[in-house]
Amino acid sequence: MKALRKWSPSNGPTNPIKTTTVSPIEHSPIRKLSFPPSKSHLIRWAMMAALKDKKTMLQFEGIPGEDAESMRRCLIQMGAKIESNNDGWQVHGGPFRRPISVLHCGNSATTLRLLAIQVASLAEPVMLDGDANLRARDHSTIVQLLQDLGVEVSQGSGPELLPLLIKGPINNTSVKVDVSKSSQPLSALVLASHSLNQELQVVTTGKQVSQAHGELSKQVGQQCGMSEFRKNLNKWDVNPPSEVKIPADASLLAFIHLFNHLHVSDISVELDTNDILYPEMLDSQIQGKIDLSNSNDLITPIAALMCLQNGGEIVGVSHARYKESNRIEKTVEMLKSFALEVEATTDGLRVKGGQEVVVPTGVVACFDDHRMFMTAAILATKVGAKLDSVGCYRVSWPEFSELVQIK
Repeated sequence: MKALRKWSPSNGPTNPIKTTTVSPIEHSPIRKLSFPPSKSHLIRWAMMAALKDKKTMLQFEGIPGEDAESMRRCLIQMGAKIESNNDGWQVHGGPFRRPISVLHCGNSATTLRLLAIQVASLAEPVMLDGDANLRARDHSTIVQLLQDLGVEVSQGSGPELLPLLIKGPINNTSVKVDVSKSSQPLSALVLASHSLNQELQVVTTGKQVSQAHGELSKQVGQQCGMSEFRKNLNKWDVNPPSEVKIPADASLLAFIHLFNHLHVSDISVELDTNDILYPEMLDSQIQGKIDLSNSNDLITPIAALMCLQNGGEIVGVSHARYKESNRIEKTVEMLKSFALEVEATTDGLRVKGGQEVVVPTGVVACFDDHRMFMTAAILATKVGAKLDSVGCYRVSWPEFSELVQIK
């Protein structure tokens, strides 16, 4: 009998980490930028428009990110027609039908969680899945909500918590919703309430986070025919407007402020100041104590900007631990690659100001997190660096490569 060979790296295939190099930029030719449409708005509106047998024009500028495209793909699988043109997306929907294959949500937790309650109304088994990053994220709150609604649900085990296999309908008349980690489970329930068979009493538990995103969901529902939501939800007829203007993604302005500071440039962006998610546009001078409880997506670029400016403290973002990465701990780790020192706290970060960016000694880990990658790439335009998580910026900003000149 042959002796077993001891495994060594040379005995089998290897999977080297893909990297991209961002070189220092001496002078940026860009003076004005346009952002992609807000994925938070576009995902919600596309889903609601897809439920009605009529045409709805979702108007926007720019190229939607991959998260929005994931919702679009899933809606088409359930019977909607969504055509892209120069003005945006034209949606012609109708009652959802059971998809013949798995609904793959890509990297989009918003798509997965919003659709999870919608497909329960089909009363047939539907499977939802996602990419490796989404599979590893915490979906316990939406799973618990489905179970508490009387919906049959099973999920992956071990390190990968997807796919979800969901079979409705919703049977219960009361439910508790944990809003301490994310606003999305409550948003999903509110936007799916059109399919209820009986009145549902809703009690929220925990300190609510991302209130602006929750309020956006309520406003979208009300503009589509839902009554004002207080404590109870009832069945209603979905009737979206014939035209909806989707604002640009204002959260990306933080990256422009960071780039402008590093390069003493003056790139400008035109934004709709009526955006409910970011009613006060971020100022380029960030200092003091900043509460990002409604804007936890901004934690990483704001922390970097604080390092370079006057320092400060970010609070109210304990729920950032449940995003594409643990954005509190991983922001500390990523910024350390550039010799920027940041201290993690229980609900945010404490930052010393007046620091300078230093060339990383190795590959900068970005943890497949698009906002982590974009922050690192902008820092790299000052000193140069190799980054992993190649291409993950396309989740939210497909044209980001033009800003940092990734080829």
